[in-house]
Amino acid sequence: MRVRLRVLVPGIRVRLRRPGPGERGAWIVGDRLVGSGPDDPAYELRHKCSGRARIQRRSRLRLTRTSSRRK
Repeated sequence: MRVRLRVLVPGIRVRLRRPGPGERGAWIVGDRLVGSGPDDPAYELRHKCSGRARIQRRSRLRLTRTSSRRK
């Protein structure tokens, strides 16, 4: 059984699964890369604090919880 991964929109905050050296913390999703497959697309990411860039596949990303304001 295949599980479809949600397409991410630019500006969403994510964290990485199995972070390596220098990959901890929150990342902000940029554009989806052209030519990356529909099964596991690649995204450009920017680190929230330092601004450094990385390219990662969707399978390595997990959404962070966002706080919603209640009225």
